[in-house]
Amino acid sequence: MTLELRPNEYVKIEAHFSFKVFVIPTLLMSIGILMFLAVWSGVGEGEHVNLIGHVYSVAGIMMFIGGVLFVPYIYKRVDNRLKIYAVTNQRVYVRRGIINIKEKDIPLAKINDVQIVQSLIQRLFGAGDAIVQVGNDESSMVIHDIAHPREFRDIIISAIYEVVAEQEAQARQRRFYEQQQRRLEQQQNEYNEYGDYPPPPPPADGFGTY
Repeated sequence: MTLELRPNEYVKIEAHFSFKVFVIPTLLMSIGILMFLAVWSGVGEGEHVNLIGHVYSVAGIMMFIGGVLFVPYIYKRVDNRLKIYAVTNQRVYVRRGIINIKEKDIPLAKINDVQIVQSLIQRLFGAGDAIVQVGNDESSMVIHDIAHPREFRDIIISAIYEVVAEQEAQARQRRFYEQQQRRLEQQQNEYNEYGDYPPPPPPADGFGTY
């Protein structure tokens, strides 16, 4: 999936998820592969079991269980491909879900802090959780098991500083424009007091001589 950008928006970084999220699904899939290989080599051939009044072949049961053990890995692959955690020069964008899609936009100006939490296992895989705090702790967003979490955090903080600097520059420019407008209005009012002629210059010595 790709992020639809707004005008003058560009992506600074997109979160990539650590291999840690695939460890358990990969182990389950490996067991499923072993069960398929066992059936292929003849294990359970000709053997049957009676379950709930029905007779099933052992080989068939092993094939079914082996196929089910593939599901977590396939689900995680699809889920990981459809998820988007992107940082742009304007916002943090989140999209996740396979059937029920959830999208969330967090303007950079509303982010108070970004924290990194790493467990021992996460450190072994170079992964971590990024906690994006918006307003207060109740509205925080947690991004689990991303690769290079510190780089992701630093990019968000750098983007926030850029937004703040841009807002301050715009505020200074707006104040300068307002001052110029007031100065022009003042000059116009002084000009209107003398009709069609500009106001005379002030006396040089204070006695009416120049």
